[in-house]
Amino acid sequence: MEKNTLEENMNISVIIPVYNSASTLQKCVDSILNQTYPYFELLLINDGSSDHSLEIMKTLAEKDGRIKVIDKIKNSGVSDTRNTGISHSTGKIICFIDADDWVEKNYLQVFTEHYQSPALLLIQNIIRGKPRDFLYKAYSLKSDFAELLIRNNLLYFGGPCAKFFDREIIIQNNIRFNEAVSYGEDLMFFMEYLKHIEAVKILDAALYHYEFTDNSLSRVRHSFSSLFTLHTAVQNFILFQQQKGKAIRKYLYNFDWDMIESSIDQGIIGRNLKKEESSEYFSRIRKSIGIDHFLYARYYRKVLFLLIKTRQYRLLLSLKKFLKT
Repeated sequence: MEKNTLEENMNISVIIPVYNSASTLQKCVDSILNQTYPYFELLLINDGSSDHSLEIMKTLAEKDGRIKVIDKIKNSGVSDTRNTGISHSTGKIICFIDADDWVEKNYLQVFTEHYQSPALLLIQNIIRGKPRDFLYKAYSLKSDFAELLIRNNLLYFGGPCAKFFDREIIIQNNIRFNEAVSYGEDLMFFMEYLKHIEAVKILDAALYHYEFTDNSLSRVRHSFSSLFTLHTAVQNFILFQQQKGKAIRKYLYNFDWDMIESSIDQGIIGRNLKKEESSEYFSRIRKSIGIDHFLYARYYRKVLFLLIKTRQYRLLLSLKKFLKT
């Protein structure tokens, strides 16, 4: 890829969805305004906050012309909020940062120094207690796909933060966060984006600080519909990539099994669904899984596969509840 450095008129759009983030917003915004790379716009999208987040946002915007405040008034979730940010963005590059988090002062600078082409997605590490175990290098999606995903366990790092997205790719291909689901919308966005680029480069930089809070979505039980939608998106991703190596197919199908089991554990067992509704959801799972889900699964999941395929749903539920006790 030819070097195609960012110029001053090719600004970065930094998008921050804000919902009741009054206690963390100032630190987050300050960390962006203090960047060594100054050519950016900062879009603060208020998602119907009920605290004084909006007041803080407006005060900050009065002090720095790079800040734009968009007030949605009514709360509609993080996906719609990020999509609103995309629709208002004007930069060549889009970066997402969460209002609970903060970044080191050279966060954007490091990205710009490694920028080469829209076809190359740049990723930095995230500090969540400690940085993730990444292998820092450039990966061709055509020849290095297996190493990229397996070695870095990349699908478990599918959130939009610490990534340098090309805005034109997003706009031209209508890549958006799925507003109909409450879980996995960020991973679905990431998987869709990967379909339209040539390579990924993981930078030897950990400049994004993730702050785990009590409001984290990981503490929420999600519906079967949301979880099953993610399972379907993973399957579409597998089909699109058409990977033939055993190692990468095993990785992809075991990742998909995680989505299937989450659909059962959270969407069915976790919600104490009635027999009729449980059977309906199990039937949807049954129709969606094929022989590769059996071939590339460990023994326990082979048993689950057979129970689902033979419609032994009550036995399957009993088995999973027994194993959790």
